Amino acid sequence: MTSPPSFEKFALCCAVLLPPSAGCRAPTDGRPFAGTAADGSSGGSGNALDSSSSGSAATTSAGVESGESSTSHGIDAGSSSGGGPSVTAIDLHDVVLHDNPPELADWPITTTLTRVEFRVDGGTDGNGGVFVEFDKKDGDGRWPDIVPPGWDGPLYYTLGLVENIGGQWHASAAMQYWYGLDVNGGNVGADGQVAMNWYYDARWGEMAGHQPAQGESIGVFIVAGNLRGVLDGSQSPVQERSDVVVVPFPGPEGATHEF
Repeated sequence: MTSPPSFEKFALCCAVLLPPSAGCRAPTDGRPFAGTAADGSSGGSGNALDSSSSGSAATTSAGVESGESSTSHGIDAGSSSGGGPSVTAIDLHDVVLHDNPPELADWPITTTLTRVEFRVDGGTDGNGGVFVEFDKKDGDGRWPDIVPPGWDGPLYYTLGLVENIGGQWHASAAMQYWYGLDVNGGNVGADGQVAMNWYYDARWGEMAGHQPAQGESIGVFIVAGNLRGVLDGSQSPVQERSDVVVVPFPGPEGATHEF
């Protein structure tokens, strides 16, 4: 991990959410953490450095995006238990992107997600979050860090969800992770967490205020660097991304998926 950034600038968020050794980074849109509610109250996002507690109820296999061809998404006409379409993979070329570079779908897929956990507990505030494993996560070949303007420390990658809203796929990479931050975003299956604390205003278009239903097919992906509100891709040092894996949206008990 990098050394902690200035404590004085973000003393309040550090005192509330993080131990003194963990440090804070300020998001580019001015919110103390991505999991803080739109009115400024704590949304229990689960920003955490602790990856020891999975907080999950089930382990399954799920679909993945295969390559970059727009014909590879494999959308099934059937329905999932959450009422959305049943899918085997999602191609970002078929998706409406929000608050991200419009050419993101064309960025090369240079890493694959091998595990996604929706954690219900653990972390510094005990509220869980989304944990991912991918083959470039550690080691000499990992993505480079980027220090966004106004931040005191670097970011590593941005995690996004793909949601089906009214028959159209929408996506945004908005949840920011730095190297060593393994869990972020809170228990997504509980209490409208995604609607209130992930995509909560007009920047995210149709995604704003939308909470996927339990069992509904969603996509999960990551992108190198910081993509939250950076439409020109300038804060992604390599402009690379992962595949999109397809999983059922969890309930409040969480879930684990391996690929």
